[in-house]
Amino acid sequence: MHILIVSDSHGMNDSLKVTILKEKPDMLIHLGDSEYSQAEIASWAGSPKTPCVFVKGNCDSSSCDPSLVKDEAVFSLKGHRFYCTHGHRQRVNYGLLVLSLTAMEKNCDICLFGHTHVPYDSYGDSVSDFDRAYGSGDVSYNVHILNPGSISLPRGGSKRGYMIMDMDDDGRYDVKYRVIE
Repeated sequence: MHILIVSDSHGMNDSLKVTILKEKPDMLIHLGDSEYSQAEIASWAGSPKTPCVFVKGNCDSSSCDPSLVKDEAVFSLKGHRFYCTHGHRQRVNYGLLVLSLTAMEKNCDICLFGHTHVPYDSYGDSVSDFDRAYGSGDVSYNVHILNPGSISLPRGGSKRGYMIMDMDDDGRYDVKYRVIE
């Protein structure tokens, strides 16, 4: 299964549309701040045949279509449990402790978030550079935490990008961060 993970397109969808057409995902996960264009994005991905998950970001209107956009999403796929959120409610700009505890509370082993516009990939029991920088202290993660950065407006010296998760039928997966040139 070829899963496209994006965030923070902020209504600037040229790169997103090209990426969807290039990657031809089996599933699309948008982690918020798509700004009013969820139905259009889903159509590019081939919805309803291609499952699409949209979570609401802090820049997404409260009038988003509730049949398409959720405050957060929790689902199971090939033996894994995913927790998807934008991250602003978990205050990810100040560390990942609340985010990781929320994912663990929901029995998720994969946690996807956006909001920071900076790519992030951490798994295991080690303290991450992000947590050292933001003072969360020693946090033991039992969850793979991923942020694809922003496909439109990168920050912190990163480039426009997204993540691809390829997952086999047994649930083994590989994640790659890809930069948009």
